[in-house]
Amino acid sequence: MSKVTDAEGAPSSRSLGLCASLTPTSSSTWGDVAQRIMAHMNNDHEDSLGHYLVHFGRIPSRLAHSHPQITTFTTPLMKIAYGPAGKRKEWTYEFSPPMHAGEARKRLEAMHQEAKVALGISDVTIDRVILPIGAYGGALLCTALTAAILYASPSRLSSTLKYQSHILFAPIVRALGLKDSPRNIGRAIQGFWLVALYGAHLAEALYCLPPHLKAYNVKNKAVRMTYFILTILGGFPVWIGLRDAGKAEERKLKAQ
Repeated sequence: MSKVTDAEGAPSSRSLGLCASLTPTSSSTWGDVAQRIMAHMNNDHEDSLGHYLVHFGRIPSRLAHSHPQITTFTTPLMKIAYGPAGKRKEWTYEFSPPMHAGEARKRLEAMHQEAKVALGISDVTIDRVILPIGAYGGALLCTALTAAILYASPSRLSSTLKYQSHILFAPIVRALGLKDSPRNIGRAIQGFWLVALYGAHLAEALYCLPPHLKAYNVKNKAVRMTYFILTILGGFPVWIGLRDAGKAEERKLKAQ
């Protein structure tokens, strides 16, 4: 059971790293243990708290990962605050059945694994750019093609691509109120192919790349930006290369 109320004012390893010391002993009370768990989770595992909110609370990912913090942790329930400053909300998760004092580690790690599997989050962390030669080659090829299109003489381009010029682009140029001269037709050809090429790559960078960045825990901003730029330059070989690198790392992890 869970609920969201108004409130004022992933880990890359296989487990949350909750130490055995975070369970009650003869010298510690549940309150002490709860405070240590809250501090540990809030300081070290915000990603996991965000995964709880997305999977169990059905809260949008961007909002769920906006500085989630456990505010209450008891044997019956856990409350996690999230959202931007001034608009914080609080999500309540009720443990069912209610948790015994010594079960905190087991329960949280079970939630962690369930959320990661459901959200497609791998145990692997990619913290550097790992790509096959073909991906770099694709980026270089597209860059060279772009340069060739940009620096080609519009008139010469129009005469080289005669079919495209007369059947496709001459009517477009006339529809724009321009004279269908070889120069204007050549410029239309240049604009069309550049927009088509990089429009497709931009769509891949915005919609195909992010799921793999998320799945393989790519958090380094420089690495994320490099993948984004290379995808715009080279297209699908880049994000497929990231996917394949992640799968290869998963196989290595399972073999250990």
